[in-house]
Amino acid sequence: MKRVVVREHGRIVRWTRDGPPPAGTSRLYLERRLYDRLKRFDQHGRPESDRVFAWGDGQAAAQQWVGVVQVPGLQLEVLPKVDALAPGEADAHDARRNLLYMLAVGGDVPVRSRDMARLTSRSAPLSETLSALFADRLLGELLKGPARAYVARQENLRRFKGKLLVAAQARHNAAHRERFFCRFDEFSDDTLMNRIFRSACLALLDATRTPATQELLRRCLLLLDRVSDVVVHDELFDKVVLTRQNERFGDVLQFCRLILSGRSPTAQSGRSRSFSLLFDMNHVFESFVAGFLRRHVLPRMEGYRLFPQARRRRRHLLSSEGRGVLALRPDLLVEAPDGSRVVLDTKWKRLSSTGSRGGVAAADLYQLFAYLHRYGCHRSVLLYPRASGISPRDFQVIDRHDGPSGEQVAVRFVDLNRDLHREAERSLLADELHELLTEAFSSRIAHAEASTAGGAA
Repeated sequence: MKRVVVREHGRIVRWTRDGPPPAGTSRLYLERRLYDRLKRFDQHGRPESDRVFAWGDGQAAAQQWVGVVQVPGLQLEVLPKVDALAPGEADAHDARRNLLYMLAVGGDVPVRSRDMARLTSRSAPLSETLSALFADRLLGELLKGPARAYVARQENLRRFKGKLLVAAQARHNAAHRERFFCRFDEFSDDTLMNRIFRSACLALLDATRTPATQELLRRCLLLLDRVSDVVVHDELFDKVVLTRQNERFGDVLQFCRLILSGRSPTAQSGRSRSFSLLFDMNHVFESFVAGFLRRHVLPRMEGYRLFPQARRRRRHLLSSEGRGVLALRPDLLVEAPDGSRVVLDTKWKRLSSTGSRGGVAAADLYQLFAYLHRYGCHRSVLLYPRASGISPRDFQVIDRHDGPSGEQVAVRFVDLNRDLHREAERSLLADELHELLTEAFSSRIAHAEASTAGGAA
């Protein structure tokens, strides 16, 4: 199997000439058969807006998705694009490690703090590392005891149990008075959650090539031997109810959703199964910032609270007939003890240094302006990954008299071009985000003092 790496927004070119394609260039060249298989996989049953690549004439561009796509004969790893200090294999290794850390902090993969040391030593493709961590975590939980619950069953029994199904009894047992067609509840491990776990293990066992990971997955399947096979789709995950008895499986279940649902589509190509394990970097960046703030920044700020997606603090921009219209869901809402608020909206984009907006989309500025007014903020922040040559800037909101209102939409950056597994680097990142929040909240105090001084004058 050919294993290659491409960066987010990098280009893949279809190689049609004789001889092997060139290597070591800024573009990735794929043999015609592998390129065509990848294209068929990506376009199979998916609208253009949900595809991993943007397909053109003989070439394709990676979009915001990162992770691994595997088709017969090819394993393609897409890694995030940040300013590279050491291009090449070492840079790919660093990008892979940082992505794993971001996924762990953001809660997208079932990795706990004690697993971080193992992440730093792995140079295997992302899918192999995540498959190993998933299998190890699931096996550990199953050895404590699988999730069990009362499951409704219908069977034709020789002794009465539960409730008699009269219509079924008449249909099946008219000539068999010794039998009873019953419905009953049975305490079993053949639950919907365990069926999903079994499907995920089978999918990963088909995709992984590491013997140790395959052995872990087989042990999981052995512990799930009495669980039925099921075709998993998105709606099944919504039917799983987490309780105090099974909540320890919650993050493992979330990872199964990534493997088996629409976020990680699979397709058939001949007799070999294709597989993908993909993450939207927009979501990864947002979840990472939220998780990092909660772990490393807010403990320094007593009384401050974080509301991802403004949960329990959502508001509407308009109303009609007494009902809210256009719900506002800022990525991150931080609330101070005195009730003042700051909105942060994460954007996984690379800005330019030209134009009056410096590459900031007009729609983003409109959105942050709406957040300012509906949440009563004096500053809202657009947060981007840091890129060379781009500086922070502030957009001053103009009042109805064409003067400064004291409100701002700020453009700020977070530096991810660092080894996030090192404590010293994480501490520096925490300092940067702490300073960002402190600056945002202090702008309200400065505005209040300026208003008071102006009134006194």
